[in-house]
Amino acid sequence: MQKFLTRYVKGLTEIMDRLCIYVIYDAENVIDEYVTYMLKQLRTYCTKLVVVCNTGFDRSGEKIDSLADQVIYRENIGYDAGGYKDALCRYIGWDRLYMYDELLLLNDSFYGPIYPMQQVFDRMAAIETDYWGLTRSQECLTVKDRHYKGHIQSYFMVFRKNVINNSIFKKFWEQLAYPEKMDEAIEYFELGINRCLEEEGFQSIAISDFYQDMIKFKENENPYLRYPLELIRDCSIPILKYKSLTFGNEGYANALKAYQFIEENCLYDVMYIKNHFWRKSKYEEGMIDLEKLEKFYENHRRVYIYGYGVYGKNFGLYFQYRKWKIEGFLVTAAKEGEEAVPFEEAEMEREDGLVVAVGKKVLCGEILAYLEDKCERDQLMFPNYGLGFKGKRNEK
Repeated sequence: MQKFLTRYVKGLTEIMDRLCIYVIYDAENVIDEYVTYMLKQLRTYCTKLVVVCNTGFDRSGEKIDSLADQVIYRENIGYDAGGYKDALCRYIGWDRLYMYDELLLLNDSFYGPIYPMQQVFDRMAAIETDYWGLTRSQECLTVKDRHYKGHIQSYFMVFRKNVINNSIFKKFWEQLAYPEKMDEAIEYFELGINRCLEEEGFQSIAISDFYQDMIKFKENENPYLRYPLELIRDCSIPILKYKSLTFGNEGYANALKAYQFIEENCLYDVMYIKNHFWRKSKYEEGMIDLEKLEKFYENHRRVYIYGYGVYGKNFGLYFQYRKWKIEGFLVTAAKEGEEAVPFEEAEMEREDGLVVAVGKKVLCGEILAYLEDKCERDQLMFPNYGLGFKGKRNEK
C-alpha cells in the first residue's frame, strides 16, 4: 500500500482555477438528463467547462449550450482519447491550459454525482499527489496474456498544475495516436498516460486506494464493476458506472444492490438512470430491449429464461428486482448441479414465452437455429444482435 502524505489547505477548492473537459458520445445523438444534471453540478466546481460531443454535427447540443463555456462538435474519431486530444491541442491550446491549477478529464459513462462533488474535491485538496482519480484498476493479465499494472481509471482523472506545466504532458497529447479500437484506447490513453507520468516520477492516488485493506481488491478485478455498492456506500465515491448494470457484468448483483441503495436512500434521481438505461437497451448490441421485455412478460402466461451463465443468472436477478415470476431456466444441455433443465423437458405451451439471455452473438445464433422450428416467432425474445427468424412456424 502506498503511503499517503496529507496537507491541510483551507478553502483551496473554492479558489482553485479548474478546467474541466467532459466528453459525450451517444449513438443516437441524444443528450440525456443524467448528462445535463452532471454538467450543472460541474459548473459549481470548475472555472471553465468544455463539453466535447463525439456525435458529429447536429442539434443535440442545444440542451448543453447554456451549461458549458464551450461546446466542441467532432466526429467520433479516437473515442474519448481523441476528444480530449482535440480539445487540448486544437481548441483550448497550451497557453490557456497553463493558466489553470487543475485539469479534469471526465466522460459520460457514469451517473452522478450521488454525493456532492464538493466532498470529493475538499478531500483530495488535502492529499499531496500529482494526479488522481476515483478508482484504480488492479494489476491484471488480459486474455492476450498481457500484464497491466494498476492504474488510475480514465473515466475521471484530475491533473494538478505541476503535471499540466510539464512538457512531457504536452508531448503525450500531441503524439497520441487516435485509437481505432477500444483495446487501443485503453492501451494508448488510459495505460499510456499513467505509464508516461509514472516514468516521469509523478505520483498518483485513487480514492479507492484508501479502502484497499477494507474491500480487498484483487488482481484482475475492476473495482467499479465488482464493488459498486461498497464504493458508493462505504467509500463515498459519488458515481455509478453504466457498464456495471449490464447483464454481462459478473458484478451485476452488487451493482443492482448499489442501485437499490441509491434509490432507497434518495441519494440521486434514479429516473435519470432508468430513462438512459431503457433507451440504450433498445439499440445497444447485446442488450435486451427492456420496454419490449415488459410487454413480452405481460403477453405470456409463463416466461422462461434460456441460459444459465453469467448473463442468464443476472437476467434472473433483474426479474426478481421487478418482482416477476420466472417459470424456470432452460438450456440446450444441462450440466450436473445446475438449476436449469434441458429445453426438451420444459414442455412449453403456445401461451409461454422464452427470453434468450446469452451474451455472445454466436451462441445466440446457435440457439436461434435450435429453437426456430420448435417455437413461434412471438414466443422468443433475443438480445440486440440482429438475428433473423427463418423457421417455418412464423405465424400464430
